[in-house]
Amino acid sequence: MDAFTFQPPGGSAGCYNNALIMRKYHADRGEAHRDEVITTIFSHPCDAATPATAGYKVVTLYPDPETGLPDTEALKEAVGPRTAGCFITNPEDIGIFNKHIDEWTGIIHEAGGLCSYDQANANAIMGVTRAREAGFDMLFFNLHKTFSSPHGSSGPGSAAVGVTKMLEEYLPSPVIMKKDGIYRLDYDRPKSIGKVRDFMGNLPVVVRSYAWCMAMGAKGLREAAEVSMINNQYLLEKVKKIRGVSLTYPAHRVDQARLSLEQMKRDTGIGIGDVNRRVVDYGVQSFFTSHHPWLIPEPFTPEPCETYSKADIDYWCAVLEKVSEEAYSDPELVKSAPHNSCIHKITWDGFNDPDRWAMSWRAYKKKEMKK
Repeated sequence: MDAFTFQPPGGSAGCYNNALIMRKYHADRGEAHRDEVITTIFSHPCDAATPATAGYKVVTLYPDPETGLPDTEALKEAVGPRTAGCFITNPEDIGIFNKHIDEWTGIIHEAGGLCSYDQANANAIMGVTRAREAGFDMLFFNLHKTFSSPHGSSGPGSAAVGVTKMLEEYLPSPVIMKKDGIYRLDYDRPKSIGKVRDFMGNLPVVVRSYAWCMAMGAKGLREAAEVSMINNQYLLEKVKKIRGVSLTYPAHRVDQARLSLEQMKRDTGIGIGDVNRRVVDYGVQSFFTSHHPWLIPEPFTPEPCETYSKADIDYWCAVLEKVSEEAYSDPELVKSAPHNSCIHKITWDGFNDPDRWAMSWRAYKKKEMKK
């Protein structure tokens, strides 16, 4: 990419930033009628939610039921004169990399749209693929996930949003410019989408990530990507042998894989929620399940990346295997978990009841007063 901003504080904010750029770009060209964006169901939900927040209608494409790959023929049918662009994660959140992504960007460009690349799952492709060569006009990286900063909502986050020269004038203002050897803030950007974050974003995250990249160098970043890939393949081969676990699609996985406990649930009544509460009894953090909707039943998505050792992965797999044995021999032990942890069993029924939501203390008091 030709220019970057670090103002957005996280991936979804970076994606929203790109939706605003897309909207402004088409408006400037007199094509405000372009009110549809295309995404895929296994892209991160922000690739649908943020364009919708920016006013777009979202067309969501589903994968080939055999391969799990996005359906190119469906894309061809979806594009048209109202297409503003596409927002897509690659590798997708189930871990499959779309090798035909350059064909996808070509189809979108031919229809007059722009292409935004969600690189939240970039750990295994650093130094291997580049967004520009795949035909993307803009992208974002999660510095808090891929470039050394804490993952798992440990933040603070930062999204590095990059654009081609064609879209540079739309970046959030101010931008840092260098003139006559002096750095300055440039506010004179009439086509900018405006400021999207206080100050200049979460700068400590940017500095830490920059230092990590400089220390690693090009070869080190490529090695980190290869280790991320190897770790995931090693973990996947071990987990697939555990009773009750299955892998939905046969395609090769990159930095993560979305597995299923559907068979375990059918056999024992124990699902991913029960397993997630039991693993903490063995000193393992509960793990990510899946974004909604759960097209893959009873899902879980381990993501070792490059940061875990072989011993870490072996222990994690041993814990999961132990819990599987318990599920088949003593399901009530798993269902009543946790037993050795300070956490408790959370009741989820209120999550679908807006009358019980309280996002602030003031909202809570108002709802309590109604009783």
